[in-house]
Amino acid sequence: MASCQNQQSTSEANHSTTDSGSMAHTTSPMSEKGSRLMISMSKMIEKMHKMKNIGNADYDLAAQLQEHHRSAIDMAEAELQNGSDSELKKIAQKIKDKQTKEIKDLDVLINKYKNASKDYDPANVNEGLGKAMSENMMSMMSSPEEKQVPIDQEFAMMMRKHHSDGIKMGRTILQFSKDPALKSMTEKMIADQTKEIKEFETWETAHK
Repeated sequence: MASCQNQQSTSEANHSTTDSGSMAHTTSPMSEKGSRLMISMSKMIEKMHKMKNIGNADYDLAAQLQEHHRSAIDMAEAELQNGSDSELKKIAQKIKDKQTKEIKDLDVLINKYKNASKDYDPANVNEGLGKAMSENMMSMMSSPEEKQVPIDQEFAMMMRKHHSDGIKMGRTILQFSKDPALKSMTEKMIADQTKEIKEFETWETAHK
């Protein structure tokens, strides 16, 4: 990810940094301990943190979205394997099916643009796409506190957060992407995930 503005104090100086154009930690990453859902979110953030942007908007946005999708699939599989609520398992299966297909579509786009010329500076976090990507990563790093709840409740809560961050990424794609296929996929993704967030909220209200 593009490098975030350095808000670290000297007490945080032990946080690692990556090559120019990748994001520096501004908060501690989530622990590798905890539930499979929390671990999946943590690994996603770490992988996206280490991704080296090439400076082509369509390539970098597609690669970022693909990693985000992989995490959603892993979380959906956790619900399918360990959850007990039939309604949530149905939503989980839809998420897995849709995002598995989109990962394949994103592979096509990533291969298309892997040697494309640069059209933005990923190290510039003060404006444009670099700033938007930095802000998106900061949002993802602000994760909900882990609670000891059954997996169904945790899945609903964590997927709301995951989808919310995905929608923010989607808006960035719509603003900065030039590829019609990526923008079309993103529009559908935003609509699907907005609907699913409402479904999770309704389920949570009914299962308090």
